[in-house]
Amino acid sequence: IPKANFNLLISPWVGLKIVKHLEAKYNQPYLHIPVIPIGEEATSAFLRQVVEFAGIDKTKSEKFIEEESKQYYNYIEHFAQFFSQYWYGLPSKFAIVGDSAYNTAFTKFLTDQLGLVPLKAIITDNPPEKYRDQISDIYHHLVEDDEISIEPDFTEDGYWIEKLLSETDFGSEIGVIFGSSWEKQIADDKNLKLIETSTPSANEVVLNRSYVGYKGALTLIEKLYTVAMGSR
Repeated sequence: IPKANFNLLISPWVGLKIVKHLEAKYNQPYLHIPVIPIGEEATSAFLRQVVEFAGIDKTKSEKFIEEESKQYYNYIEHFAQFFSQYWYGLPSKFAIVGDSAYNTAFTKFLTDQLGLVPLKAIITDNPPEKYRDQISDIYHHLVEDDEISIEPDFTEDGYWIEKLLSETDFGSEIGVIFGSSWEKQIADDKNLKLIETSTPSANEVVLNRSYVGYKGALTLIEKLYTVAMGSR
């Protein structure tokens, strides 16, 4: 650890105390990126930020970004053709339950990049009070023009999570809950689709799946619209 040039923290708050301690003890700088990058825009910005902070040559990283971005948008272009035909039967609103790291990342990607409307965001990892304003601020700036924002709820209590979700009005449109197996019953009761993005996950087997980065975003899009099409 003492030999590291710097530390990279990708989390709203978990690990922040550690990197600050290492900075004080070993004079190691740290780069804190609160939101996990999902999708081309966030991932490319993340990579450029890390390369800039590290002070290394940008040639290889820019080539990598160019190649990954091209491939990403090639898939998105084909998806757009599908979306243009079936958009009327696809979800437009969502609620999400999970820890602050993935909750912020999913909410920002789904809102800013896919155009879904967030109705409820429930954070379950009990962040200390001193970090909650910073976390909430992420939800106040989900899109570039700040036209869409949401106030997150902080609770670990299953009873309150179910109550918050049951009181959320999805209207007559197709809605989705991103959460765990514990949200299955409320999803069924409200005729919503459930996509398991947090633990416990009792309804599917996952060996090697990620929703992070370029490819992770494509996996998330596949999952979202496969589940949605299953309701048709």
